[in-house]
Amino acid sequence: MDKENEAQLINDVLDGDDTAFNTLVRKYQKSIHAFVWQKIGDFHFAEEITQDTFLKAHTNLSTLNDPSQFSGWLYAIANRLSINWIQRNKSTVHSLEDISVWEIEKSSYRHYVLEEREREATEDRYQRVENLLERLPKNEQTVITLYYFGEMTTKEIANLLGVSVNTITSRLQRARKRMQKMIKNT
Repeated sequence: MDKENEAQLINDVLDGDDTAFNTLVRKYQKSIHAFVWQKIGDFHFAEEITQDTFLKAHTNLSTLNDPSQFSGWLYAIANRLSINWIQRNKSTVHSLEDISVWEIEKSSYRHYVLEEREREATEDRYQRVENLLERLPKNEQTVITLYYFGEMTTKEIANLLGVSVNTITSRLQRARKRMQKMIKNT
């Protein structure tokens, strides 16, 4: 989407077309979320801040003087909301002298146990997905991997593999159905 189309979408939103704003959200949602996540370090709070960013942008869109500057303006909103979140959620610093060794060890152990559980759960999920993928025919494995893990569109995959978009769509549907059956049978 070029700047002219983006500016037209913004004008459409200002004229009351909310579907135009949805197009802008789809375009920027992943990149804004990644930007916020990198700033604050928490995936789930980054999702909330991303939503707040788009809400604030929608509410204040009429204050944007130059529609060609939308992306920079949007990132500025996300940046400000991230900074505000960081300031609100700063943990208070305690001297280690004020905390007993037993409390430090207990906290460290709890943290270690939680990390190990999360690591094991993540490994288990990856292993399950890998096992399911291995049971699919090669052409379906490739399409599923490119679509979900490579985040490629069906058109991009079709161009890469030299087949039609309909073929890619069919392979995706077949693979999903096979995987659902495999999951039900386990």
